[in-house]
Amino acid sequence: MTTARELQTSVWDAECRRDLEAVLSHFHPDAVFHPAGGPAKKGHDAIREMTEEFYSVYPELSIEILNEWGNGESSAVFEFRVNLKDNDGGAVTLDGVILVEIQDGKFTAVRYYEDAPVPVAAATV
Repeated sequence: MTTARELQTSVWDAECRRDLEAVLSHFHPDAVFHPAGGPAKKGHDAIREMTEEFYSVYPELSIEILNEWGNGESSAVFEFRVNLKDNDGGAVTLDGVILVEIQDGKFTAVRYYEDAPVPVAAATV
């Protein structure tokens, strides 16, 4: 059995590698992703489109799990920090939380919340 942390770490590893097929393999075909500030995306096609759009804006990222609260294999909440680099080489850092629901080792629902991105130069002052 896969724990929530193992599943979350695996999907973020695939995302950092920009392996969209691997990212989608972590979701049930009818999974629902609730992005911060946007409408819910249901199913692989909608999640694919959302992810491709994100990749087109941020070609590089790294993610660190800061805290975790969970219910074994069925659900968890992760506090994270992500470092992003945009197409112009601008770097930003943002913190957020992601709530995940899991069935049979795959995400059925994801709710994503984030703080406003902070330019890296401003964050180090």
